[in-house]
Amino acid sequence: MTRTITPADPGLLTRAQALAQGITDRQLRESSEYRRVIHGVYCSSAIEATHVLRCHAAALVLPTPAIITGRSAATLYGVQLARAHDRVEVLVSGQKYMNRRFGLRCWSVRSWDFERVEWGRIHLATIERTMLDLLARNPLRSAVAAGDALIHAGLINQETVYAFLARRHDHGIVRARRAAALLDGRAESLPESELRVVLVQAGFRPTPQVEIRDGYGFVARVDLALEEAKIALEYDGAWHADPAQHALDQERLRRIRACGWHVIVVTAERLYQRLPDLLAEVQAAFTARR
Repeated sequence: MTRTITPADPGLLTRAQALAQGITDRQLRESSEYRRVIHGVYCSSAIEATHVLRCHAAALVLPTPAIITGRSAATLYGVQLARAHDRVEVLVSGQKYMNRRFGLRCWSVRSWDFERVEWGRIHLATIERTMLDLLARNPLRSAVAAGDALIHAGLINQETVYAFLARRHDHGIVRARRAAALLDGRAESLPESELRVVLVQAGFRPTPQVEIRDGYGFVARVDLALEEAKIALEYDGAWHADPAQHALDQERLRRIRACGWHVIVVTAERLYQRLPDLLAEVQAAFTARR
């Protein structure tokens, strides 16, 4: 008969703990009662899969000096950058093969005591070190978007980021500084940040969260604006299929246009799959309205 996890258990158990309770490897692999969280750590299948749970699982098997960082650390700080089944991002030292374990994304790099705080039996990167690893170890667009999210949440500001990156020689520091130069915490979503970076790379100067007003007062706040050409770009998260909301969106759009603005609605497909077409439309509108 398959053993179940006792109620006193916090929800996670290592393989060694399972074997000590009489649960076999075959039961862990094949029973519907258990689910592997990361390499060597399991939980009841009834427990909701979250990235925080995965971080706690990592803390059970990682070497004590290990430091949770990047998207995982941001999620533990309350900024949901990691999805439930994303690998836990960790700094390790002298453990170059740790990355082969299921559920972990590890970098064997040097870190300093002031860059970490105790978290369970391992460590959590400070928000400054978390920002460094986000900027240094991700593609530019997603790195800036993640950094913007930390700033928008009030966890750090740009001046602190610049000061922390100054005079460092870490692997990836040039990439981190390039991303840091593009940080702007006004964006209210990751795609908005990525759209802003795309526009900057294309030579535009977008301003986030611009308020549009007419003679009667406030009309709308748009995600991004090319103010000199009065072009507003709205990511599709602000538009809805619900008929009542759709009517409100159309009225909002009418009022923005009545103020002399040209509106471009950017969908996820256009941003991530048809970017050249999107940039061509922006350029054409920009040229026509200059």
